[in-house]
Amino acid sequence: MSKSALLKIGKSKTAARKIAGQVSLSDLGAAIKNLQSAERFLIKQAAKQESAKKTQQIKKALSMLDRMGLKPEDLGKAKLSRKKTSKAGGAKRKVAAKYRITVNGVTTDWSGRGRMPVVFRSAIGKNGSIEKYLIT
Repeated sequence: MSKSALLKIGKSKTAARKIAGQVSLSDLGAAIKNLQSAERFLIKQAAKQESAKKTQQIKKALSMLDRMGLKPEDLGKAKLSRKKTSKAGGAKRKVAAKYRITVNGVTTDWSGRGRMPVVFRSAIGKNGSIEKYLIT
């Protein structure tokens, strides 16, 4: 069986039925058995290659550590600190209060940014100016 015929079987059930119809059931069973054996062999071979690659990478990493004067144990001791940043690109800081008002013993501060608190709106409605509540 050619490589192209094998690829056709792998891509299409119709092609597989057509080709399977040209051989006896015993030959088809033997072909399936051999293909499964080949698959197991290739899986083992790929696992060995992956293991060899990983071993090579570990040796390379140990060599790099040795050149830096470090031991593998030193890596566990180091703590990496990561800065938490907002999605906008930087850490957000709280803005200092610019205005302060005390009503019925409750003090409310406002930075002057964002929506104005109801307490300030009602006070401005009565007194007319927000400058009176400016923190100095």
